[in-house]
Amino acid sequence: MAVRKQCGSRGCRASPRCAHPWWLNVMHHGKRYRMPVDDFAFARGATASVTSKQEAEKVWEPKFIAEIAAGKDPRVIPARENAAGKPTTVADLFTLYRERYVEVEPLKSRHTAKSQLRVLTSEVGQLPVKALERPEAIEDFKARCSERAIATTNRYLARLRHVCNWAIGRDLLAAIPFHRLGLRIVTKNERRRDRRVSEAEEQQLLDACKRLNEVPRANAKLSWDIVNDIRRRAQVGVTQNELARRFQIPQSLCSEIVTKQIWDPDAKLTTGDEMRDRIIGALDTGCRCGEMMKIQNRHIDWQHRWIRILKENSKTEVARVIPFERGSRLEEVLRRRAFLGPDAYVFGHAKTGEYVRSFRSAWETLLLLCHGVVPTARASGHRRLERDALRKINLHWHDLRHEALSRLADEGVQVHELQLLAGHANITTTQRYMNARANSLAESMKHARQRRADRLATRSDDNVQVG
Repeated sequence: MAVRKQCGSRGCRASPRCAHPWWLNVMHHGKRYRMPVDDFAFARGATASVTSKQEAEKVWEPKFIAEIAAGKDPRVIPARENAAGKPTTVADLFTLYRERYVEVEPLKSRHTAKSQLRVLTSEVGQLPVKALERPEAIEDFKARCSERAIATTNRYLARLRHVCNWAIGRDLLAAIPFHRLGLRIVTKNERRRDRRVSEAEEQQLLDACKRLNEVPRANAKLSWDIVNDIRRRAQVGVTQNELARRFQIPQSLCSEIVTKQIWDPDAKLTTGDEMRDRIIGALDTGCRCGEMMKIQNRHIDWQHRWIRILKENSKTEVARVIPFERGSRLEEVLRRRAFLGPDAYVFGHAKTGEYVRSFRSAWETLLLLCHGVVPTARASGHRRLERDALRKINLHWHDLRHEALSRLADEGVQVHELQLLAGHANITTTQRYMNARANSLAESMKHARQRRADRLATRSDDNVQVG
């Protein structure tokens, strides 16, 4: 417990309900950091004493621990910005915001915040910092973002509004343009995403996973027939130089084929199998991508047949369980990955079980192969050339989570149960995820009309007089 009162050990009988101050007390790498909560809070912008333990734990304890984890001594009072040291441009303000807020606070969306700051810096970073006190600069930014989706523009505006509010609390700005009579972030015009994945498209994605294992390398058009022919000729004594010349492939690639470093039919899992398991996991669990990728074998409860999503891995910081059925394809995936050990990540690296942070490249390649587009080779860190094709396909990984919840809703699962499964803090969010199909609506309307007809018929029979 990092927040406590020290008066109890000194004979205070009213502790912890007394008026004595709260203290922060943390041990980190053999060194103890201890100081009053008020001293820490006032040095970082607080305007009133912290009398509530809940406020101390929810607001100031995470900041205290974050500074310690960042290698700083929280007992040292941070220097206040003087007039000469204040940021002069918006880019300088963004840098200060990133160093003092994004890098210090325990944010789950730190990567997203940094990405948004990069875009905002390129758009408005050259302006003087006082330009953020007036609406003209932000209205110009909105005009330049007119070709973007409304939801995307609103995310950038929300980040910019947070930067302005953060700067106001540190006397870096005198006013902000976001208020009831000024600039407003209108969300009602955001287009709700309703992309569905049909059973046929799902099967196409799963079939395309097999082609991920046969992506041409070094511009060589290889297939399993050619690979097996190369290995047969190597077994009868044909040299690798001759094989490379005959099949017009690099000698290094020929060596990898002969030694089965690639195109190994005995390998338990390959890139395509990884993606197939992840697609099944997304559609059968309804997990967010980050939650699914952090599932380890020790989180699988085989006795009760459910998957535990830990609090620290959940976006809403709420622990939950996701059940799975005996004999289902999800159970097959979980059992197939059990050999990697309890600490291995179920949807991580295929052969080692290591955690995989992102698989965006494999997902985009899979989408292109699924829709008959041949992906071109690209250097690491560069964007794909087929952006127009991907935009036309218009399938995001998060759509699989929408599809999982929508399918359960089509089968009659109650919305409050879907909320527990999805881990949503608000049931309104769950209702946005439920994209009903036309045939499902037609079936529901048919049953509703039938129930009404039966009720009217029963009422007519009761009104018939006998005698």
